Amino acid sequence: MLSKLRFLLRYTDKYKWWYTGGIIFLILTIWVSVTIPEYVQQGIDSIASGRENNYDVLLRSVIAIMALAIFLMIVRTFSRILFFVPGRLIERQLKGEMFRKLASFGKDYYDNNSSGSIISRINNDINGVRMITGFGLLQIVNIAFSLSVTPFKMWSMSPSLTLYTIIPIVIVFIIVRFGMAFMVRNTRLRMESLQSLSGRIISFLSGNGVIKSYNIHQWAEDKVEEENVKLFGFTMKISWIRSFVMPLISSMEQMLKIVVLFAGGLLVIEGEFTIGELTEFIAYAALLTHPISGLGWVLTVFQQGFVGITSLQTIMNRKGVDDDKEALTEVECDTLLDKGLKVNNLSYRYHNGKEDVLKNISFEIKPGQVVGITGGFGSGKTTLINCINGYLKVQPGQIMFGDYDASRLRGDDIRQSVRTVGQDVFLFSDTIENNIAFGSGIEPLDEKIEKVVLQSALADELERFPKRKKTIVGEKGVMLSGGQKQRISLARALYWPGKLMILDDVFSAVDTDTERYLIKNLFEKRDTTLIIVSNRMSVLERCDFNVILENGEIAAMGQHKDLLESSDFYRHTRDIQEGGGK
Repeated sequence: MLSKLRFLLRYTDKYKWWYTGGIIFLILTIWVSVTIPEYVQQGIDSIASGRENNYDVLLRSVIAIMALAIFLMIVRTFSRILFFVPGRLIERQLKGEMFRKLASFGKDYYDNNSSGSIISRINNDINGVRMITGFGLLQIVNIAFSLSVTPFKMWSMSPSLTLYTIIPIVIVFIIVRFGMAFMVRNTRLRMESLQSLSGRIISFLSGNGVIKSYNIHQWAEDKVEEENVKLFGFTMKISWIRSFVMPLISSMEQMLKIVVLFAGGLLVIEGEFTIGELTEFIAYAALLTHPISGLGWVLTVFQQGFVGITSLQTIMNRKGVDDDKEALTEVECDTLLDKGLKVNNLSYRYHNGKEDVLKNISFEIKPGQVVGITGGFGSGKTTLINCINGYLKVQPGQIMFGDYDASRLRGDDIRQSVRTVGQDVFLFSDTIENNIAFGSGIEPLDEKIEKVVLQSALADELERFPKRKKTIVGEKGVMLSGGQKQRISLARALYWPGKLMILDDVFSAVDTDTERYLIKNLFEKRDTTLIIVSNRMSVLERCDFNVILENGEIAAMGQHKDLLESSDFYRHTRDIQEGGGK
């Protein structure tokens, strides 16, 4: 509980003056609320006493009630604004921090947590924090002041009648307390079930093509139904408790009115109370039910919010892979690759693997060189480049950027100088130009867009689109072919190039003419170091040297002519592509 309160305090402290203003306006709201019944009492008693000498009293009471009612609307509105706005601002801040935190995690986290589960936490759990820091804090202050001022007013009028009203309140509160404990437990289970359902739906939507291809719609529907029924069960348990507790709380006002009307009516008959005083006391009893009803909502909001905070803390308290590393200066980032790149006895094993997927890889790349990496499926090519670009973390001394050890560098700093165009192209549901300029973090520059469109062989393709570079590509680039998506991804890397560019099989989905055009631009019109992962001989023969991987090890390394003599794999690949392979 203390950790959750500290979590909330860390965010609410920034807006303490907002909350202070909200408390002031809320105190004014409560003061006006308990003042109006006094004028109601005066007005009713003046009516009961007859017209003589009481007309002015009635008129003043009515005018005072109208003025106070208008003032009440104003201060109540401001109290809500001053509490609710910080809640929204905290929600925005928390979502930004969550995104940055999630971006700092390594592959192991995403292997163990589905996208749907993460999305559910960001949407539902943070929403719980917003409710606590907005509506929840408002109700706590409202309840605290209301349950002190209103009972005081009631006690000053009649201690015995006040005690009568407390009895049903205590009974209801005990029932609500046990009901809320049951709701807390089931709310936690419901949120876990919702995360599981979200994960299942996201995975099925992403793999919709596979489900259609294998005609397994019923299996997918059954899996979703299974998770949905589980979520429904927890939701119904919560609804059963609410259907009992909430009506009980909402009917408390009527119960108190009955108690006050009976016991207070006896006091009126005995002459201890006037009709106006009884009306005033009933008004106070009605005011007392609102914070009591709010208490039920507050308990619900806080128990849901605390469950959400527990879930968020599992993310916020987790260390990112680079949290303990110092960031490089801008100058250091710019000179990171001035002395080239050295891979020294690199071995790598995934966190959930049983054996190394890379074994004793060693080679050196000088500034301005073009290096080809080739090999069969599963030979470790993508793992190698992901070690170089900082996505995967290596041991000390295995990768050196000049004098800098990659194991001591932040991934962000490495990727300031290293641009990677991977096999799995991701495009946002936005315009082509915004997708190209995305990596730069600045607004698209027309002149620069035109330049990289030409370099990446996209110019002719854009002419076919009615809106050219303003064309919306759809979710994940669904409106484009595989080759078009790869070339947009390549244009993105060229738009803001680093000192080292890694191209992971970018020619796999393009035709021969496009391949020749891209090779010409990449090899002849460049000022960066290149690492090209490919099995195309037309690419490899133009590289300064090539590295052939087999089962995670270097099977051969050298220039094109030398590899044709020393490597069976290389020679066989050449023969197949020239039509001479068997």
